[in-house]
Amino acid sequence: MLVLLAALGVGIYGCEANDSDDTVITEPNNPNPNNPDDQDNDGVPDDEDNCPAFANNDQRDQDNDGIGDACDDDIDGDGVPNDSDNCPRVSNPDQVDADQDGIGDACDNNVDQDGDGIEDNKDNCPLVANPDQNDIDNDGIGDVCDDDRDGDGEFNDEDNCPYVANADQLDTDEDGVGDACEDDTDGDGVLDPDDNCVFVPNPDQEDLDGDNVGDRCDDDDDGDGTNDGNDECPTVAGPPENQGCPVDNDTDTDGDGVPDDLDNCPNTANADQLDSDGDGIGDVCDDDGFTCNDTSTYQPLTTPDYEASGNSLGVCLGCGVSEADSLVDGIDASFATIEVGVAAVYGGAEIRATAVDAANDFADINRIGMVISDPASALLNLSLLGDFLTLRFYNDGEEVDRATVGGGLLGLELLGLSLDSDERFLSAEVDTNELTFDEVQLDYAGLLNVNGSLRVHRVCAGNDPEDAP
Repeated sequence: MLVLLAALGVGIYGCEANDSDDTVITEPNNPNPNNPDDQDNDGVPDDEDNCPAFANNDQRDQDNDGIGDACDDDIDGDGVPNDSDNCPRVSNPDQVDADQDGIGDACDNNVDQDGDGIEDNKDNCPLVANPDQNDIDNDGIGDVCDDDRDGDGEFNDEDNCPYVANADQLDTDEDGVGDACEDDTDGDGVLDPDDNCVFVPNPDQEDLDGDNVGDRCDDDDDGDGTNDGNDECPTVAGPPENQGCPVDNDTDTDGDGVPDDLDNCPNTANADQLDSDGDGIGDVCDDDGFTCNDTSTYQPLTTPDYEASGNSLGVCLGCGVSEADSLVDGIDASFATIEVGVAAVYGGAEIRATAVDAANDFADINRIGMVISDPASALLNLSLLGDFLTLRFYNDGEEVDRATVGGGLLGLELLGLSLDSDERFLSAEVDTNELTFDEVQLDYAGLLNVNGSLRVHRVCAGNDPEDAP
């Protein structure tokens, strides 16, 4: 009975619905019944629509695969589905995410690859952690990843001061640490702030006149205003007539072991007292008999076998070499000039003669040096020139020895050249059986060197008279 009533009820309800003005008529599922060829109703026909079931009238297709972005499950075409892609709109198949923030590096505007807290677009070393961002030479590259930190043109692993610019790589004590960052420049065991001769070794720090310039680098030891080279009593202050210099028959001014009253060259070391012409004046200071020409004992080095060059040294204003080629032009009257303006610290200039063929080492000689003159003084001597002169020897660009006044393995000598000449032969005695070199250089440089000038006429080599064949 209940089933029958239910059936009758449904029948009755259906009859009422059909007779009602509110009858619902079910239509086909077509969003655009007027345009059956555009099912997503985006205005693009299905046969031209890259997403026919998804409205996308812009037809955007980032990876150009023919499937519109609106319905493409790999919009950037990198092989990673959108829902797994940490850069869904930027191709990054490797999915690298250095800072692990869920956003791939390819589309992360705040990436910090080295994890130092500095975003890559602001980091001067984005791949090497450096939170301090130190950049000594201010070139925009952080020190930890800059192969030339101080910007002096020398790579860090070849720079003797990698954190202090020093293009000249000057290293006075040759300890591998450049002077620019050295706390003991001359290597005498006294730190520079306490050293009264920063560039000249003097561990005893002797300073006779108490002017804070050590005697080893002071050209007026007694502080009486007279240069040591012209001072009859360089260790006693005052004019000669008031100095009261003691008479000492054992005085040995040049330190060659021969007392001055017996020395035929009391101001120039010559322990052998050689006097080739028997005139009572030792060969090393005799103005007769020492010449430098094609037919003499000492012969000049000239072009085309040798070439000359010059340059400034250290920190120096107005320093340099003019007419360097005159050193090897074979003309006695010509000369190069070494000029020294103001060197507040170690500074000056150098001139050198180099064998054009580096394989042609100097051989069969026992003396080599340069003929020099001083336009400011006709009394040119080693005491006057003092520690400002150094003769260096190079082989294939590397220094192999040097000669200094009263120091080093070799000692400098100043020989007279020709009668009445103001030129002198500044030279060193060498053993070419032991010392191999193809270049000789003269340095005119020192500490507090001011307004100096030295003429260099030629470079000469040969054998001393007693050794000549």
